[in-house]
Amino acid sequence: GLPKSMSVLRVNDLVLAAYDSGIRRLEPRNGYSPGQQDSQQFWSAGSSKCQGWDSQGDATYQVLVQEVNASAPQAEPYYMQILKTCELDDATGTVQIATRCSLNGEDVLHYRGDQNRWFSVHPAAWRVAERWNQAAEVFGAMNHLTPQQCQSWIQSSASFIAQQTAQPTGHMALVPRTEARPRRLICHVTGFYPRPIKVTWEQGEQDALWEQLSSGILPNGDHTFQIQVSIELGQEGAGPTEHVCVVRHSSLANTTLRVTWDSQPTVQTVTMEIVVGCLLTALGVGALGWYLRKK
Repeated sequence: GLPKSMSVLRVNDLVLAAYDSGIRRLEPRNGYSPGQQDSQQFWSAGSSKCQGWDSQGDATYQVLVQEVNASAPQAEPYYMQILKTCELDDATGTVQIATRCSLNGEDVLHYRGDQNRWFSVHPAAWRVAERWNQAAEVFGAMNHLTPQQCQSWIQSSASFIAQQTAQPTGHMALVPRTEARPRRLICHVTGFYPRPIKVTWEQGEQDALWEQLSSGILPNGDHTFQIQVSIELGQEGAGPTEHVCVVRHSSLANTTLRVTWDSQPTVQTVTMEIVVGCLLTALGVGALGWYLRKK
């Protein structure tokens, strides 16, 4: 039931457009509009470009599978992911461009725009890298992003992305003590955008000194993110009511979100919510696959 190929345009962690080879059309995501440009022409041109990538992607796939499978054959089907990235330095205006190819979640080839060269990551892909580097033209299937394209996409979407903020919400869960670990408090913060966030613990209006563990920032099913930060309740007399989870995020401006134990749901209810959240996150990570693991 999956399409043969999919393409996604994302700027600053926000998905702006997606192409599905089943419907052969580039469509907006999260309400994105190209602004002053002719909207119909923008999406039509984008669809045509993605349709061209379908056949070029097939050629790339065949080349990589042939080389990798020759050295280490496997029975299961291969899937390919190509990640094209560019970073714009606002201070200097310079653009860094890179392309990464993977098969079944494993890096195979990297392209670095500053050196205009391919580098093999998988041992079996060195011949492909050499051929592509020696070619008179850059291998057509890649269609590397140009600095002009990068600047255009980033600048044209900047005002739209700046409006797509979402404030975080949070709640706590208490994990009982086990033989291996002391009691822990978990602060689950979710629903925020943009991605950068800071979550810390306080005890008695001072920074908590006990060990703190973070899940890292993970994607939700929409364009927002979530994170879990836990702290050990090392002192026998220290209870959950004495701890405060402090959240700082750009959507909150100069204020902070302070999550306390007061009026928390029961442990069983909160734990179930977190388990469900983790399952949904696992599905999201599985869908994005290689990119998020590398990220």
